[in-house]
Amino acid sequence: MTRPLSLFLSRVVSSLLAMALALTAIGAFLAWAAGSVDREDIRRQGEIAGYALKEIRSNLSHNQESSTFWDEAVERTATGGNEQWIDDNLGSWMHAFFGVDEAYVLDGEDLPIYAFAGTEIKAPSFFENRRALLRPYLAALRAKLAAGEPPSRVAHEQSIGVSDYIYVSGRPAVLSIKPIVSDSGDLDQPIPTIRVHVAIQYLEGDVIDKVGQAHVLQNLKWVPAAALNPEAASISLRSDAGNVDIEFQWTPYRPGQRLLSSLSPVLILVASALMVGTLAISSASYRRKLDRIRNNEHIRYLASHDILTRLPNRSAYEQAADEMVDQLTSRQQAGPLAFLYMDLDRFKQVNDILGHQVGDAVLVEFARRATEIFPHNAPVYRVGGDEFAVLIPNRTKREIETLCGQIIDSVAEPMDIDGRRVFVGVSIGVSMAPQHGTDRQELHRKADVALYHAKMAGRRRFSIFGNQMDDAIQSRAAIEADLREALKSKTGLSVVYQPKFASQCGRILGAEALVRWQHPQQGAISPAVFIPIAEEANLIGDLGLWVLETACREAIAWPVDHLAVNVSPLQLRAPGFAEAVFAVLSRTGFAASRLELEMTETDFADSEEVGISNIRTLNSRGIAIAIDDFGTGSSTFERLRDISFDRIKIDQSFVKNITESKGDAEIVRAMISMAHAKGLKTTAEGVETAEQREVLRSFGCDEIQGFLMGKPMPPHQLRQIFDASGETVSQSLVKA
Repeated sequence: MTRPLSLFLSRVVSSLLAMALALTAIGAFLAWAAGSVDREDIRRQGEIAGYALKEIRSNLSHNQESSTFWDEAVERTATGGNEQWIDDNLGSWMHAFFGVDEAYVLDGEDLPIYAFAGTEIKAPSFFENRRALLRPYLAALRAKLAAGEPPSRVAHEQSIGVSDYIYVSGRPAVLSIKPIVSDSGDLDQPIPTIRVHVAIQYLEGDVIDKVGQAHVLQNLKWVPAAALNPEAASISLRSDAGNVDIEFQWTPYRPGQRLLSSLSPVLILVASALMVGTLAISSASYRRKLDRIRNNEHIRYLASHDILTRLPNRSAYEQAADEMVDQLTSRQQAGPLAFLYMDLDRFKQVNDILGHQVGDAVLVEFARRATEIFPHNAPVYRVGGDEFAVLIPNRTKREIETLCGQIIDSVAEPMDIDGRRVFVGVSIGVSMAPQHGTDRQELHRKADVALYHAKMAGRRRFSIFGNQMDDAIQSRAAIEADLREALKSKTGLSVVYQPKFASQCGRILGAEALVRWQHPQQGAISPAVFIPIAEEANLIGDLGLWVLETACREAIAWPVDHLAVNVSPLQLRAPGFAEAVFAVLSRTGFAASRLELEMTETDFADSEEVGISNIRTLNSRGIAIAIDDFGTGSSTFERLRDISFDRIKIDQSFVKNITESKGDAEIVRAMISMAHAKGLKTTAEGVETAEQREVLRSFGCDEIQGFLMGKPMPPHQLRQIFDASGETVSQSLVKA
């Protein structure tokens, strides 16, 4: 017995020693690999940080040119009495729109005529606090002007300038100096008389926080060189003259270190498994018994859980719901009990465009976020493809509303899937027992009805069941059936047209086609009602193409420059949409150059790859693209700059108060000026008074549209106006 035991122990010891040496070698290799990965990733982070911080400098120069490369700026700064205009366009405005912290306007001898610092106008003499610091940069700009140096082609600048990194009163900043020069070239500007604009933007606070957030650089901030943390990553911005260094540091992301941390438990587990395996040779029968137990548990797990998300499945949900409802009815639970039914918004588009692998990753990420938010006694269940449910006991209605808001906000944040930022949302329907019943199937149905109501109300929201929702669903189903029949028989549907005018001369430039539906029993149904139903019922493609073809046939001989037709986001994202439009033009003979497709700002900015491809294909054939309701979404000119479009339509919510609100007026003026600077045409919607028309005309708006000039009208009425004689078209339309 002693020898076999000794042999057994020696084999165990030698096996454990070999295992320890192997694990040590693996650990050393992993530590080296993790360090290499971390160093490379920190180097890449440094490149990203450098590019993002240097972009602040180039953006400042470009932003200046929106106001300094301008005939009116030359004329306004050349004479007195224009202090308010200068502040509106070269001072406070640049602070509000571009984050400029200090701005100065100097005459031809570099004497100040305007000063702005912090958040307020300063006396011109305030500039003397900066003169000594800025003197060499002003001299450099004057030298460039005297030498006739051309603008930088590399930086795509329209005028010459001087920019650099400086310290202003101990604070790091970007300086940019631009001459105020004519954009048309028609103004005579002797070199000694040219005014200059000085802009200073501090590299601290919100501007650096935004860079850090945008590029995932944690705790990015400026620090003095002596205060640099050796554990942090850092980068230095050096001035062109080499006499200024601005140091930034951030907490680096270390993927190798994280990987090593995640692998450590695995290595420990492997070591433990080997040790157990070595010591358990004589206990094979016991291990087989344990295996049978584990297999049974796994089978039970698979029967009640979703394999992808590892959440409990529909079967587990129904069983839990029945048990909790029984507890409620038997008064074992005080109540109430909330049924939450959740559905991911835009998940089908993610699957269709990015693939099922990305879609699966989205489901897993949603499961993770939802599990973190809901209480521990309220597990999340996956009950369908992109459908989830939660049972929440003993929470008030207000508490349920708070939880719904939290999960909606959480899912609205972008998901990072394989290097892609994926956007989805979630809609939630809620029913509560015993208020809405004590039958599990009925409670589930009512939660589903509430979910449908939330989706119809615009998605990314929650609804708690109300009896009126059942009536609304029945009404919606009837409208869908009638709309399907109307689209099939082409009865009751029609297209009306609202004319659009040149703001300066009053000539009709175009018309916007709008669909109308005259229901045989209910009368006229608003597009705001039946268009969302058409989108939900997958009828919008046929309806949109019918409107397009009808409008092209009716307008082919009209004396207008362009015909505008609205495009649904579902049409835009449909493969082959551009080819369908070309087919309509071919059948009708309508010129592509006269067609203008309108899409909302949000739909345009959120377009996926298929939508962007359709836009570019349409654009390549000469079809114009207009951004409708501009100013109401979350995009900007910079965000939209990668996709070509031709016109912005300023939303009527801005036009409505243009004569009463100075703020709205300035916003509209800025939209028009920036659009023109980028070569875009502008249309103002909702013009209802002569005063609004005059203000828009003074701002240089290209085109106006609204009830003041004409309401939407049937084609025969518009043709009568075109055919009218003895008066201008615009006069006839106003009378009509």
